[in-house]
Amino acid sequence: MRGVFASILGHDVLIDGLRRAQDSDRVAHAWLFAGPDGVGKQRVAQAFAQRLNCTARATEDDACGACRPWRQIAAGNHPDYVVVQPDGQFIKIAQVREVTKSLRFPPLDAKVRIIRIDEADRLHEAAANALLKTLEEPAARNIFLLLTSQPNTVLATIRSRCQLVRFTALPREVVAQWLEREKGLDSTTADEIAGLSGGSMTVADGLTSPTLGALREEWLGRLGQLAQLSPSGMMQAADVMSTPKETLPAVLDVFRIGLRDAMLLSETLRL
Repeated sequence: MRGVFASILGHDVLIDGLRRAQDSDRVAHAWLFAGPDGVGKQRVAQAFAQRLNCTARATEDDACGACRPWRQIAAGNHPDYVVVQPDGQFIKIAQVREVTKSLRFPPLDAKVRIIRIDEADRLHEAAANALLKTLEEPAARNIFLLLTSQPNTVLATIRSRCQLVRFTALPREVVAQWLEREKGLDSTTADEIAGLSGGSMTVADGLTSPTLGALREEWLGRLGQLAQLSPSGMMQAADVMSTPKETLPAVLDVFRIGLRDAMLLSETLRL
């Protein structure tokens, strides 16, 4: 069975960098995976953890895809693969302390313990300072993977102690390929949705929802009419957009994508 890295679409260059770091024994104790939402940061982090702890990997190969650590990490129940996510609005100091108190001891069952912190930009100030102290005095056989879409809001002193890995939006053809493979879409539909996704598989996945897809189609049509609307028509459109609130993110996606396309067209016409 192929390892997880081999099944990830896109990010070939940065994945090769992670492979080389491990194969040359230059794995940093802390990494900052920074890039847009929905482009695969969590999948790459998990694949890296699996490769680091695979017990049946041949030199320079990916994780075997079959050993017990690989399966446990994939299932989310490996004792040494710890995932920290925001509890409400923030990642709180109690969550960081719960993780760091175990670092005094060796990993229970792995070559290295992996601590993955999702949305690291949402670390509360006290939690960030507690984490910083740990990163300043790293314990052996412990690796931190911090994931964020807003790296500039992560504490600068934390950023300086991490190896930065920059993720970018996925190419349209990569998203289309994923939609064909995972969602069973035909190539034409997959390409259309990929073009609206902004390079995010999360957005592309949402666009396959019949409800959200219809909503976006409706607002793409509305967006094309905005220039002809009177001030009162603009106010009516704003009222429609604001209710119900659960659909607002989908509508804002349309405006974001429309603005991006308009800017690209403007730049093209100027050339």
